[in-house]
Amino acid sequence: MKNRTVLRARSVTGLAAVVALAGSLALAGCSSDSDGGSSSTPSGTSTTAAASDTATASAADVAALKEVTVKGDVGKKPTVTVPKNFSVTGAVARVDTPGTGATIKEGEVVLLNSIALQGDGTALGDTYSGKPQAMYFDKTTIVPQLAAALDGQKAGARIVYAAPSQDSSGNPTTYVYSLDVASVKEVGTRAEGTAVKPKSGLPTVKVDSKTGEPSITIAKGYKAPSKVTAQTLIKGDGAKVKATDTVIAQYSGWTMDGKSFDSSWSRGAKPATFSLAGGVIEGWTTGLTGQTVGSQVLLVIPADKAYGANPPEGSNIPKNAPLAFVVDILDAEPGA
Repeated sequence: MKNRTVLRARSVTGLAAVVALAGSLALAGCSSDSDGGSSSTPSGTSTTAAASDTATASAADVAALKEVTVKGDVGKKPTVTVPKNFSVTGAVARVDTPGTGATIKEGEVVLLNSIALQGDGTALGDTYSGKPQAMYFDKTTIVPQLAAALDGQKAGARIVYAAPSQDSSGNPTTYVYSLDVASVKEVGTRAEGTAVKPKSGLPTVKVDSKTGEPSITIAKGYKAPSKVTAQTLIKGDGAKVKATDTVIAQYSGWTMDGKSFDSSWSRGAKPATFSLAGGVIEGWTTGLTGQTVGSQVLLVIPADKAYGANPPEGSNIPKNAPLAFVVDILDAEPGA
């Protein structure tokens, strides 16, 4: 399944739309209420960038982006100035300031500070008053123009990006972003730590010793609990996950008949980036909060803490279905 179904619905006008073609919420904390907000219920679908975000930029778009000026030291909130009635017809990015730190490599976590504006200069928000936001750098799930600009750059770089989109009222607009690469860090590809014997009566999880991909056996007649059940299967030795963190994870999900409906492993073990603060179904926030980085966790989530009567469009999830997930927590960073 292409979409990451654990994520809530979100407008493509937020910074989430810049980063992800498959639902990353790395920059969601930078957006303001003007981006339409996120769903307030456990139901929703994954965030996907608008088609215009991936359109090829014209020579005029490249020239237009050069007229956007960004002043201030990298790492501090800059002053971004856009020309009057600024717009582009396709996504376009440029390296405004090269970095001098660690080189960005695919499969690493990039920590970004960012600021967003509309083409008319209206401020949409920034992350500089909080912590840099995490983004798993995978060139297949990031808007191509932004991925190309980041690829091979170093920590300390500043990237300027613009793309056509729609505002919260559905009107055409252009969004402009200045992104500062605060740091780069390596993360694992699967949970690592101490095996934990699960409680009896839960679905049984097996892990492929070579790939790390989990499979599940759910006994016939198994009745999902009325509250979220979180069973640690592997105990990692990293930091405790907070309910406001942005988490990098591998995951697989099943309905109670054992049918898979989504898996990062099926996408070539490409981890997902998401915010526990409103970026995922409620059962994920409840079940992962307090777990440690490096852990593998079995989540059994009742329907009212999953998607309830509104499963993601195009998914194989029935209405009012309890769900099971196995989640490998690869990293957790403070939210905005």
